[in-house]
Parts: sequence; structure tokens; C-alpha cells
Amino acid sequence: MHQTFSAISLHDDEILKLFLSVLSGSILGFEREIRGKSAGFRTLALICFGSTIFTICSYLLGVEDNRDRIAANVITGVGFLGAGVIFRNSINVSGITTAASIWVAAAIGMLIGIGEFFFAGLSVLLSLVILYAMDYIQFWIDDRFQHRDYQITFKDKEESAALCQKIALLGLRFNNMKVFRSAQEINLEIEVRGKGDQLEKFNSWLLNEETIGSFHW
Repeated sequence: MHQTFSAISLHDDEILKLFLSVLSGSILGFEREIRGKSAGFRTLALICFGSTIFTICSYLLGVEDNRDRIAANVITGVGFLGAGVIFRNSINVSGITTAASIWVAAAIGMLIGIGEFFFAGLSVLLSLVILYAMDYIQFWIDDRFQHRDYQITFKDKEESAALCQKIALLGLRFNNMKVFRSAQEINLEIEVRGKGDQLEKFNSWLLNEETIGSFHW
């Protein structure tokens, strides 16, 4: 009778872990879902759920010396999933944050699997802080420290000096300036860095300046 009661208690504990893993993965996945990312609500819920299942299996199998073997393979499998959501085009790489979310979801699932509910809950909370609160910090950094690579065509070589003066007046900085000549035009390649609003003023100046044939960034 005592053995039956112990088995039922253990069984109930594992069921609780499974439901908590689905809940934790769903919370993380909801944030990715509302942002329209490739790995969203269901995906992160399944990853967290699956990690918990494998972690439970690792100690229910009863192999004392090799409990970390399944956990190591979970990490390897999650690595492949994360790599699948990272995309790269000619200038940008996207999906890295989603890949990191997959990695964290698996780690939280493993914490739940070994019964570390406090650390799992704290990890979910900190993950949401990183994904939400730090998003505003990231936006502030990106806006304040933007950099753009410009290609500008001049009708007159002397106008490049006026451009450098305008950059300085707007409080912007530049480097990697290269000048090329083709036929009757002067082509300039330059990297400009600074605040987003000042860069927009620089764009307006380029649009209205008659001595500039064309530009793009």
C-alpha cells in the first residue's frame, strides 16, 4: 500500500512538471508570436515541454552515472533548431534573438524536469525582462548610435568639403571615406554615425542640395 501511494505521488509530481513546462514555454512563445517571429507560441511551448520530458526520462531510466547524457543531447538538438531560425541576407542577420529564446526555453524545461521550480520561474521572469524591457534600451542605443554607409555623387569635386562641414555641424561623425572619379562625376563612399534624427536631417540636406547628383544608403 505504501509503495502504491509513493508511485501515485511521483506520478502526480511528473504531471505537474509537464503542465508547468507547457505554461512556461507558452509564456515565452507568446512574446515571439506577437512579434511575428518564426518560432512562436506553439514552438517554444513544445520545446520547453520536450526538454522536460527528456529530463524526466533521464532519471526515470534509473541510470545513476549517466543522467547527464540525455541532457547533453537535448542541448545538441536544440542547437539544430536554433540554427534553423537564423537567416542572413546581404547585409543583415535575423533570427538570433529567436534562436536564443529556443535555447532558453529548453533550459527552463530542463530546470522544471529536475524539480527546480523556483529557478525555472525566475528564469521565465528574467527572460521576459530581457525580451520586453531591454527592447526599449536596445531601441535607444540603436537610435543614438546609428551608422549608415552612404554613396554620394557630386557634380563638383569641391562640394565634398561642404559635405564634411555639414556632417560636423549636425554633430555627426564619419570615417572610411573613399573618393572615386567617373567621367564628369565624383563618387564618394562614406560611413556616417550619430543620432537617428540628425541623420534624417542629413538626408534632407542631401535631397535639397543642388550640387549633389544622387545618393543612397
